[in-house]
Amino acid sequence: MNLRWKRLAVCSLLVIALVATLGVVGCGDDNGNGKKKKILIGNMTDLTGVAAPALAPMSAGLHDMVAEINAGEAPGPKLPEGVELEVIDYDTAFNSSRFIPGYEWLKGRGCQVIVSVFNDCSEAIKVSANKDKIAVLGQATTIPMVEPPGYVFGYSVPTRWAIKLVLEWIGEQWIADGKPGKPVIATVGWNDAWGKDNAQGAEEYCAAHSDKFDYKGTYLAPVGTGMWSAEVAQTMGVDYVQTCANGATMPASYIGQYRNAGGTAITFDSESVSAYAGYVVDTIGWDAVNGHINCQTWGWWGLTQWPEVEYVRHVLEKYHPKEAAEWIHAGMGYMGGAAMQLFGLQTVVSALNAVGVDNFTGETYYNHALTYSAEWAGDPRGFTADSRVVTNDMIILEWNANQEDLIMVSDGWLPVPHE
Repeated sequence: MNLRWKRLAVCSLLVIALVATLGVVGCGDDNGNGKKKKILIGNMTDLTGVAAPALAPMSAGLHDMVAEINAGEAPGPKLPEGVELEVIDYDTAFNSSRFIPGYEWLKGRGCQVIVSVFNDCSEAIKVSANKDKIAVLGQATTIPMVEPPGYVFGYSVPTRWAIKLVLEWIGEQWIADGKPGKPVIATVGWNDAWGKDNAQGAEEYCAAHSDKFDYKGTYLAPVGTGMWSAEVAQTMGVDYVQTCANGATMPASYIGQYRNAGGTAITFDSESVSAYAGYVVDTIGWDAVNGHINCQTWGWWGLTQWPEVEYVRHVLEKYHPKEAAEWIHAGMGYMGGAAMQLFGLQTVVSALNAVGVDNFTGETYYNHALTYSAEWAGDPRGFTADSRVVTNDMIILEWNANQEDLIMVSDGWLPVPHE
């Protein structure tokens, strides 16, 4: 682990220290003593497990956006007088056995809204959330989280749909470049829910568009696999390889071994890997990922023409001036996490203004979220009675070794195909 990632690991431990200092306070009244009424926001994330270094910026982003809202400096609706938000973190330690206990722990402390970083966690607590009428703000989105629609809200496009957009883009570029025949596609990844959902998206899309693609196969290995000799051999000679993993270890290890073996395929994913871009390029270098394609729901640091992106950068530099450059290099974690969390928290504030602090519950959040909407870089965001997906639009990015950055190559937002 190099110095940069050691620093991120230290930052995750600092988040834990912050949690220890938080007072666990419910939605009480001020009893005339001047104390503000608190609305508690639960945060289920990994603070000490293998994903902690990359997720520390996301947890920091949630705390920062709460601080911005409490100070009245965030865009969007303002808190009612005498009310403030507070975050309570729960450490899943990247251990699925802690999902249900973590949910119950946060519920027991009065959290009516819970941020859930992992799709596996959101899927695991969906039944309980529906029964208890507690709103779950899911950041990594899969189809089982949002269908049938319930109390779990997806703040990114389901990865099964997102990968279809990337394939649509690949097919269009193949024709535009005048290449003969059809591109050959393969999938390599871990066999967790994220990997399976990505693989299913590629399989479905290539089957529905067999005139445009040849699908060689899906090669999913157990979670934690780091040696890919069999999968490298299976994917030699294909044109594009999907690397589907909700983390950095899988794509970095596979792509590095694939390039060392002489593999020339262009790699792609939905949007997960860009959250770990710094780790990937620090591990295997820019040349190994040059041309890698992915899509994004909330943008990228380099899109400085978007005021929303610049606001997130301002917040990062305001609260973490020493870590800002490291976290921007690290990837999408802080930017995407803070953007999603800001929209979710804006919905909380809007609901508080509509129903009052004493009437705020997970159910009132749920009802209000179905009508609340806002724009992000010109794209409308919001939920409906039939949809728990925040948007149907994404952009396409390409990893560029010459610029050592991710460059938007789509002409703005593109509609995501579901079939």
